[in-house]
Amino acid sequence: MNETQMEKLVDNLLKYLPLFYQKVTTPEEATSKQRLNIHYQILGVLEHYDDLPISHIGKKLHISKPNMTVQIDKLAEEGMVKRLPDKKDRRIIRIEITPKGKSFIATSQKEVEIIIKKNLSALSKEELESLYQSTENIKKILLKIEEV
Repeated sequence: MNETQMEKLVDNLLKYLPLFYQKVTTPEEATSKQRLNIHYQILGVLEHYDDLPISHIGKKLHISKPNMTVQIDKLAEEGMVKRLPDKKDRRIIRIEITPKGKSFIATSQKEVEIIIKKNLSALSKEELESLYQSTENIKKILLKIEEV
């Protein structure tokens, strides 16, 4: 791949992947907006990794520790996460998702799936097949990048 192609690839990734996510997951009606925000992302990370220190969650989501602390406080107030002392280092507080947080993730995921299907319904059968193949290719590439 030459330098011009690499620049276009980077530009496409920066511009169009966030746009794709926004177009596919945003509901038409403003009144039915889902909690597609940082709380959903934090809970998703915790669901995948069980419990983590705040700083590790922040690194995975590219959020500063002070901002993470504010978000964790809000989630704890809502009963979606709980703080646990680290077994090896008492200075570290680990964050764990609660059953209420897991329920929120499951419910939200179903609601988002409905929105995505509705937004994709405007595509033809051929466009959907092309999109499917493209996402499968992206998934394979991302998993390969993760290995490096």
